[in-house]
Amino acid sequence: MISDALRQSLAACPNLPSLPAAVLKVIELARDPDVKLQPLVDALNHDPALTARLISLANTVYYTQAGRPANTLREAVERLGLDMSVSLALGFSLAKGYGNRAQANGLDLHRYWQRSLTSAVAARELARHVPASLDSDIIFTAALLQDIGMLALDAVEGPIYADTLHGTLQHDDISLRERIDLGADHTEIGAWLAASWGLSPLSCEWIRYSHDCPVNRQALSGSECVMLSGRLADIWLAPDGHKTLALLEPWLGNDTFRGELLSSIQEQLPVIAELFDVDAPGKIDPHQLLFESKQLLLERSLNLHEQLQTQERELAQLRESNAKLNEAIRFDPLTRLFNRQYLVQMFEDCFCEAQHDDLPLSLVFIDLDHFKQINDEHGHHFGDEVLRAFASLLQRSCEPGTIVGRYGGEEFLAILKNRTHAEASAFADALCAKLRAQPLLQRAGAPIFITASVGVVSLSDGNFSLPKEMIHVADQRMYLSKRQGRNRITAQ
Repeated sequence: MISDALRQSLAACPNLPSLPAAVLKVIELARDPDVKLQPLVDALNHDPALTARLISLANTVYYTQAGRPANTLREAVERLGLDMSVSLALGFSLAKGYGNRAQANGLDLHRYWQRSLTSAVAARELARHVPASLDSDIIFTAALLQDIGMLALDAVEGPIYADTLHGTLQHDDISLRERIDLGADHTEIGAWLAASWGLSPLSCEWIRYSHDCPVNRQALSGSECVMLSGRLADIWLAPDGHKTLALLEPWLGNDTFRGELLSSIQEQLPVIAELFDVDAPGKIDPHQLLFESKQLLLERSLNLHEQLQTQERELAQLRESNAKLNEAIRFDPLTRLFNRQYLVQMFEDCFCEAQHDDLPLSLVFIDLDHFKQINDEHGHHFGDEVLRAFASLLQRSCEPGTIVGRYGGEEFLAILKNRTHAEASAFADALCAKLRAQPLLQRAGAPIFITASVGVVSLSDGNFSLPKEMIHVADQRMYLSKRQGRNRITAQ
C-alpha cells in the first residue's frame, strides 16, 4: 500500500509522467461504449506526430489486408482498432513527454521503453496464441504500462531511486528493493497513476498485479498474460534468455507453441519500436533458445533426481538412526526386554488407566537367586547368558497384554494389566515351577538350574496413590522371599 507521504509526494511532483489533454480526452471518450469514431479521430488529430505514426503502423504488413493503404487517421484507427489506437496514443505521448533516451544516472529510459514495448507485444501475441478468446488490445495496454510506476518513482525520488536501481539485474529484484527503500513498488504506483488518468479498473488491476506469478497453467487469463509478458521480455533483454524461457515452460505449452510465440513477438518488435523511436532489442534465435532451455531443464531434472536420491539415502540413514535411538531408549541391550526407565514409564501409564477406569492391575517383582555366585563360578559372560535365557523364558510365559522388562541387574518386572491378585500369583507360580522343573542352561554338559525370589502386589492390596508405592511394595515382598530362604513367592 502506498504510504500517505509518498502519495502526497506523487501528487505534488511537477515532473510526474502526464498525458496531454488530447490523449486524456481520447481516454475519456473511449470509456463510453457508444462513442462514435469521429470524435476520437478529431481528438487524436491534435498531435500530428502521433497521427503520422499511427497511419504508418496501420500500413505495415501486420495490419494491412488486401486493399488500398490507409491514407487518413480515421482509416488508420479503423484498421488498428479503437483500443489499440488509444493504447499507442497513450504510450507514444508518454515516451515523447518523458523521454526515451538513456540517462547518466537513475532510470535508463531507453531500456525502460524497450522492456515496456517488448512486454506489450509479448502480452498481445500470447493472448492471440492461447485457445481462450481474450481482448489482446486491452492486454497490450496493461502490459505496456506495467512499469509506468518506475517513471513516477524516478521523477519523485530522483537520487534515492537511482540508489535503489543501482546494481539490480533481475527485474523482480527491483520491486523488492522498492518496497524496502520506498515502502511501495512500481506496480502499486503504476496502478494509482493509471487510475488518475481514467483508465479502466480492469487495466489498473492488471497493472497492479503484473509482477505476480500466474497460477493457472491450462487456460491463461488476460491478467496472467500480463504477468508473463515482462518475463517474456526478459528473454530478449536479460542475459541468459534461455534460463528465463526454461522458467516459463510450465505456462507456455509445447515446443511448437513456444517457438511460434517467440517468432511472432520478434516479428512485431521492430514495428512497435520504430513508432516509439526506440531501438528494437537484439534478435534471438527461437530454435536455439528452445534447445538451450530444454538442455537446462534436463540438467535441472538430473540434478533434482540426484538430490532426491541423496535425500532418500539421508532419510533412510536418519530412520535407521532413529530406530537405533528408539531401541536404546526403550530396550535393555542384553536381554532385549524393556529397560527400567521405559518399564517404569509404562507402569505409570497402566497405573493411571487402572485407577481411572477402576480396572485390576498387578505387578510381579522377580530376582534371580544366587546370581553373584553364578558370575563368580562361571564368569560374567555366562552370567549374561543366564540373563538372556531367563528373559526368553519370561517372555514365553506371558499372556498377551503382559509387559515384562529388566529392572536392573538380575531383577525383572512383569506388569499384568487387567489381572487380579490371584491371577498374578498364578503367573508367578507357573514361572517358578518352570525354573524348578527344567534347567535354564547347560554348562559343559551339566544342567544349570536357576530359582527366583518373587514379590506380588495388586492395586487392590492397598490405597496406593502413586505408582512408585506399588513398585516399592512388590520390591519389599521380593526381599521377604529372599530372607525366608529364596525360591519362593511372597504375595501378602
